Amino acid sequence: MTGIEEANVQTVVAYVDAYNRKDIDGMMACLAEDVIFEHLTNGHPVMTLTGKTAFREQAEKAAKLFSQREQTLRDRTVADDVISVKIDYSATLAVDFNDRTAGETISLQSHSVFVLQDRLISKLIDIQ
Repeated sequence: MTGIEEANVQTVVAYVDAYNRKDIDGMMACLAEDVIFEHLTNGHPVMTLTGKTAFREQAEKAAKLFSQREQTLRDRTVADDVISVKIDYSATLAVDFNDRTAGETISLQSHSVFVLQDRLISKLIDIQ
């Protein structure tokens, strides 16, 4: 792995660590100003955000939904400025949400693609 690739991996790890702690400022420190976030479910986009302000607003809302949450990175592939990872995700709901009740645990596997520019995340695609 090159020095730049190692630095990019460190950025992704720092972002996920901040996410797990619900440290919104820590997450934001890893993002480019014009970051693009896409969430895909069954191959279809269900959310697209552009810019740190929109990302922060969504991150703050999402953090309040869970009393605990954790992403565990698995099977990482690194190619220049693109990092693709499989993720084991678990969370405990803090509030009733959709058809689920507070206290319920959610566990799933997903896949995320991080695109980095100047060692900051410029695009994040979450795929479920």
